[in-house]
Amino acid sequence: MKTNTQIKFVLTASIMLVMSPSHAEENAQAGLIFSGTVTPKLFVMDQLQGTSSAQFLERYDAHKGEGKSGAYFDADLNVVANNGSRNMLELERQGFGVHNHRSALKVDTDTLGATAYYTNFRTSTGSLGFLYNPNLVAGGTDPLYFPASSLNTNDGYVAQFNNDSPAQTSYKVDRATYGAGLALKPQLTEFNVAAALNFDGYERKGNRFATYVAGGSDVVAGTAGNARALQRWRGYDSQVNEQMNRMTFSLNGSPSGFALAYEGVLERFNNKAPDVLMGDYSANFAGATFNSASATKPLHFVPDSTLISNNLRFAKNYGSTAVAAGYGLSVLDQDSFTARQQLASYNVGRITTNSGYLNITSNVLSFAGLEGFVKYNNRDNGSTFPAVGLINPAADQQLGVRINQINSLSYGVAATFRPDLLKSSVAVGVKREDKDRDLTWSNPTILPAFGSIQPQRSLYKEKTVTDELYANWVARPAAGVVLRISPSYTAAAKTGQVTEPEKASNLKTKVSYVTNNGMLVGGYYNYKNTKNANNELFNSIANNVATTSVTQDVTKTQQAAGGTLNLPVSEWININAGLSWTQDDFASYYLSSDRRRFEQGVTNATTLNFLIRDRSNYKVDTYVIMLGGDWQVSDPIGINAAYTFTKSKGNTASGVIQSELPTVDGVVDNAVHSLILGGDYVLSKTIKIKGAYVYERYTDDSYTTLTGSYHSVVAGVSVGF
Repeated sequence: MKTNTQIKFVLTASIMLVMSPSHAEENAQAGLIFSGTVTPKLFVMDQLQGTSSAQFLERYDAHKGEGKSGAYFDADLNVVANNGSRNMLELERQGFGVHNHRSALKVDTDTLGATAYYTNFRTSTGSLGFLYNPNLVAGGTDPLYFPASSLNTNDGYVAQFNNDSPAQTSYKVDRATYGAGLALKPQLTEFNVAAALNFDGYERKGNRFATYVAGGSDVVAGTAGNARALQRWRGYDSQVNEQMNRMTFSLNGSPSGFALAYEGVLERFNNKAPDVLMGDYSANFAGATFNSASATKPLHFVPDSTLISNNLRFAKNYGSTAVAAGYGLSVLDQDSFTARQQLASYNVGRITTNSGYLNITSNVLSFAGLEGFVKYNNRDNGSTFPAVGLINPAADQQLGVRINQINSLSYGVAATFRPDLLKSSVAVGVKREDKDRDLTWSNPTILPAFGSIQPQRSLYKEKTVTDELYANWVARPAAGVVLRISPSYTAAAKTGQVTEPEKASNLKTKVSYVTNNGMLVGGYYNYKNTKNANNELFNSIANNVATTSVTQDVTKTQQAAGGTLNLPVSEWININAGLSWTQDDFASYYLSSDRRRFEQGVTNATTLNFLIRDRSNYKVDTYVIMLGGDWQVSDPIGINAAYTFTKSKGNTASGVIQSELPTVDGVVDNAVHSLILGGDYVLSKTIKIKGAYVYERYTDDSYTTLTGSYHSVVAGVSVGF
């Protein structure tokens, strides 16, 4: 069933539900009153500056197609049916552009509820990647990596980038989301049971610019001899055409005081884009000979899949103690396979996940509340293994590492106290997470002539053990003032990845003040610092004995602060303002090696050197200023305005790494200005005129081509009934 057909069906079914004979009498007795508005709108927009089709403001284009200027009509719709106590029907349609609109329907009766929705949104995709592909950025490729006299046939492919789809310059994706739901309320039966059936989905269609690197065996020396290295770095126009549909069934009840809940999900993902093979572009490998054996290699293959999950939850109060528990089981299956997978008898792709939890909360103690929890999760890889000729630990370069299973167990306790000081409540707790990974690496007995990666040459480890201590203090030191401070500290004796914190300090603070006249002032400051130096690489493995090691040291600091003000100046005027700052500061060692990790045999004493080239630092600050207000000039006239300024500046690297990067990749320096002026005029009880002017300007001192400005005017007449 196609998407449009599905949407028409669910909308029709929902409307029929309301108009059905079983509810007609109820609606008549309730005295339904229908009301609503219809707002035809005219949009007129123009691009003040900027000529590139990839300029920033078009990445989230709410205007007419990819045009720089023009006009178009649109309309909003809002319909409500009320029975005096609640809205029994709500229908809404909002348009924000030719390719940006959404609709929703909601039905609410004493015994039944129904919903339906549909949205559509178009964005540019890959435009930046295409506009600034390596051939179009100074320093993106460097011929010195492969000089004319070079005899190297395996490296140096960053000297040239090859675009296999040069005629394609427009990249965009349309995303449609849709769904419908039917809920049976507990009042429908005498068993106090609620049930719901929901259907949700999305569809993405369009294209994107994708890159890949051909392997050394995919291109053999041809008429240009060693020039095969120049043919390895490539990009092409990749089609996007995928759909996901999900059915969810839920059941909730409270038999004999037990709260029980079940949820079952069936999800199907279907990738309808054509499978692209390396051989599709074999004719473009100019100056070299394409290896015909590589023709069936897939590029960016995305398989169809089916996900089935079941979740059961239980809760019950035993006096002052509450117990909650749950269990979940999900199975993700791969439904489609490439020709190479089928040839290697790789016909099962399956991930099974089991999870469970138990929570106990007690207020038995008069001076404190206690809480304890335990959670378990098991992820099992049941896919075909080994697959001879494809994934085989005993073959040359066919396996890096395989994750067979991941088990995690986390547990903790917390206590809550309510001291009289500053009308406070304090919660303190401790928790631990223990994670085990079952990994398979290449067979260490592979002959020296073949390639294998061993655990000592990877930053991926099998064990993670993390302990966290946290607290949360809430105080009310004065009338209208609320203060929250939440610190935590994490320490890990072992980590399986450098992205997991060996040490982490976290602080969240928030304060707010509300006055009797409605003024609201708020502020916050958040800080998080994580470090990891647990994981290391060994320089050589001679006769399966590890020697000198190099440790990767990662440090990441994130800070955020800001404040807001909402001030009702008078009964007719209200103003608001906000200021925020965020900083992302990340540093790690840049490591290089003199050869691939595959290229050292177990009995080969040749050293595989991992060298620290530099400690590169990514640091970017972002500031946001917001000003706004509304003024009810008179009973029929109201105006409003809003201005937002966003500034981001910093470096994506430092030292040696930054000096090697093109300017557009090494520096972040951009700003966005957004101004909205709007107003409305009430002509009568049923007619209102609305209008707005929108100005947007993006400046980028790094990607200068992206600098540009838009402005648009929208005018509409809202007719009520």
